Amino acid sequence: MAGVANQDTPHKDRTVAGTGPHTAGARSIRKPVLQEFRQRLVQEMTNRSVPLPLDAFLDRFFPLPPNQRPKRSTATLRNKLSALDDAGIGGWKEDAIANTFTTIVNDHKLAPGLRLALSQDRFDANDPSHQKIDGAFFPHAVAPTDGEPHWAEQIVPVEFKRGETKYDPFEDNVKKALDPDAQSRKNVRSQIIGYAETIFEQRPRTHLFMLFVIGRNFRVMRWDRSGVVVTPLTDYVLEPERLHQVLWRLGRASKAQLGLDPTATLVKPGSAHYKLMDKLGKKVATDLVAQRDIAVAKGSENNMFAYVREMFSKSLVKGWPRWKLSVPQSDGTMRYFLVGKPTVTAQGLVGRATQGYVAVDLLAKEPKKQLVWLKDAWRTFYELVEAEGVVLEQLKREGVPFIPTVVCHGDLPGQATVTPDVWDDNRKAAEKLQECAAGKKQEPAARTPRVRPDQIHRASATAPPSSSAEAVIPAGPSSGLKRPREEDDQEEIPPPPRGVEGSEVDSVEDKCPLRRHIHYRIVVEEVALKLEQFEDGHHLVSVIYDCVKAHQRAAKLGILHRDISGGNILIYPKVVDDPESKGKVVNASEPKGKVVTMRGLLTDWELSKDVKVVPGRRRARQPERTGTWQYMSVALINEPTKAVEIPDELEAFFNVLLYYAVRYVRSDCKDVPHYIEFYFEAFQIVQGRYQCGNLKNLTIASGDLYTSESTLSTLRFGSVLDYILLTILQWLNAHHVVRHHARPQEGGNGHKPTTGKVGSRRRAMSVDDDYSVDMDDKLASMKKASLPEETLQNAKKVQQHDHMLALLLWCINSDPRAKIPEDMEWPTDDKVPDRYPNSTEKQLPVAPTHLVVQDNDSNKRLKSNSGSAVPVQHPPQTPPRKSYHSSISVVDSGFASGSKPAGGSCPP
Repeated sequence: MAGVANQDTPHKDRTVAGTGPHTAGARSIRKPVLQEFRQRLVQEMTNRSVPLPLDAFLDRFFPLPPNQRPKRSTATLRNKLSALDDAGIGGWKEDAIANTFTTIVNDHKLAPGLRLALSQDRFDANDPSHQKIDGAFFPHAVAPTDGEPHWAEQIVPVEFKRGETKYDPFEDNVKKALDPDAQSRKNVRSQIIGYAETIFEQRPRTHLFMLFVIGRNFRVMRWDRSGVVVTPLTDYVLEPERLHQVLWRLGRASKAQLGLDPTATLVKPGSAHYKLMDKLGKKVATDLVAQRDIAVAKGSENNMFAYVREMFSKSLVKGWPRWKLSVPQSDGTMRYFLVGKPTVTAQGLVGRATQGYVAVDLLAKEPKKQLVWLKDAWRTFYELVEAEGVVLEQLKREGVPFIPTVVCHGDLPGQATVTPDVWDDNRKAAEKLQECAAGKKQEPAARTPRVRPDQIHRASATAPPSSSAEAVIPAGPSSGLKRPREEDDQEEIPPPPRGVEGSEVDSVEDKCPLRRHIHYRIVVEEVALKLEQFEDGHHLVSVIYDCVKAHQRAAKLGILHRDISGGNILIYPKVVDDPESKGKVVNASEPKGKVVTMRGLLTDWELSKDVKVVPGRRRARQPERTGTWQYMSVALINEPTKAVEIPDELEAFFNVLLYYAVRYVRSDCKDVPHYIEFYFEAFQIVQGRYQCGNLKNLTIASGDLYTSESTLSTLRFGSVLDYILLTILQWLNAHHVVRHHARPQEGGNGHKPTTGKVGSRRRAMSVDDDYSVDMDDKLASMKKASLPEETLQNAKKVQQHDHMLALLLWCINSDPRAKIPEDMEWPTDDKVPDRYPNSTEKQLPVAPTHLVVQDNDSNKRLKSNSGSAVPVQHPPQTPPRKSYHSSISVVDSGFASGSKPAGGSCPP
């Protein structure tokens, strides 16, 4: 379960990641203006379109029962459709095409049980983007007449366009990319992708069919969380029986065939479940307040926290449908939960598409357990990679603290994406054609015809329907096994930059560039607060400490989280015994005092990995770089094939602490938006690779905090935070120096941390928190590199968790061992309002997602290409990640022992 929302980054999924935030006050990330929103969607969907001939499409997704012949169009229908004979010329307007087409379809009942309703001029009140699709098929009995889209009730959306090529979102010419680059065509493609994304968001679905009518031609599309399957243009005036076939099969299809999730049942107004949801959404005077150290009245420790009820109440939006969702249990049965509007929805059509709900557990008995957190996601399928619930259950059994408690979880039966299977079938057919073209005696590879898997069906689209289906569609269902992956090395489509999807060394076995996703649900007890709701800087560090502790305990079991981010570190209020009452003599008839604690919770273990080496056991493999871009270590960003290690995770914790401190704690940073964008969200393209932004690279390379790479002004908070951040940064700097020790080094010693005074506030920690730091020297082999001993010792401190935990704990408790100078303290009023609100104007342009660098020079102009889509992730409530490159090369900056930037000063 992740925090506020994970989107996909220039690493390979997530992206994005994803994610099931269970946070109070959380909401969907604010959608940018519609144009920018659609631009991102079309970028994410690049190279995720797979062609399939119409007859093969129908036979695959709407097979006919045995001995049943399809209905044929009548002469009357043919005559009626001839009225649209000149619609392909472009003289007809969309409204005219839509009205005429709709009248013919409804009058002739071409889609049995369905009715086509238009909605060109009005938007749905529950859609903040105010999109207006032309129409949709609805069940005949509930087809709307008010002209609104009614997204949640649509069965098959329909979009109409004038009969001109510039309005066609796809390309049937096999010599060109299926996703054309012409701006007008990309605009249409982004439009229909936005429609599909909105429909998925507002109703539980496994997939979605869409009809696209352009003049006198049509396409049928099938969307799922891996991509879209597209049929070639078909002339319905010339071949009306083919349109009739499509609509007739749609009309007779089951709800599951049409993509409606059978594990989601509508909760009808007035029903017992509907009334129960209304009751639980109302305020209760005895609900608990989430505040550190606040006393809890006797007998009320099992009451619900007020913020949890408030979150649930906000999900009961007027006009938004409510659902009863099924979640598998370990015994094979289903457990049922009631949900309203998702508290958080990850943006994007493809990927994990996580939605998080505050849900009603219909089996819960205690009031505080009635509302739980339900995460609905399409998890990425890999061999030997366990589901998140399995990992959490294992960690709980081993006593790992500060992680969610699983109620139930499981894959939903029979719900997996199909687009990769279609791509793979195309690949097999392409290989077969290549073998046939080469003949029995294989010719030299250079002269063997090359056929792209995404072209095979397009090449045969003009053949008779029966022959195209029989010749290239393998019989039988997909095996459901993991497919091999490889890069598309055809000249027509240049390979993507190294370090982005489809380009890693580990992915050679998998030929399919589309990930296969499985529908998965998990329910946990904890409904937590967002990290930004910490009370002060001291509390922020305490929460980070708890989560580093959880990470340490999991790492000792061989499990690495691999997605440390601000959205995955939450605050969980809990009623505990008052530590002040321990040891006191109390009246036996009176219970001990109770107080509220606000501890950390490390969530979203979906991308975690068991890194233990067991002889004879195959290792789990996820062939992509994982993490959230803003918090990833410099090494992981710059070396996409590098395995995630403990130092990378500790650097991510450091970045989370820095991000939330800069944004919500008082500091001398004069331009927080500039700092956040240039440190956390910037990137460069260096020799075809996505690389770390300059400011983050400069910070790690220099060992100091600078607000700008140009002015080299330092960043300070005037509290113990300075000591913590600069001490950890000193260790990270040394770690990177050691990693780069083979390069020519320039002299100098490691930096010493700054000093100051600590206040007296202490927090009760767990029993095993106070330990002595005694690590084996694992870096002895590095001494021959002639690096200073201080650098080697500092680098050693981030190879494991002990030193960071000790530093955080001692600073939290003002322990003398922390050696914090006397001029530093913990202010009680250093929490400030958000210094980077959503209304902040972007200083950098939105990052392009398909890039190629000319002449391998990071300073050259970037241009679009048709490389693989680059997922993008974003920190909570932060505007989209920005594109940035400057004259400083990440590769050239290096990490020298004791190096510091010219014109700047290092910490004393």
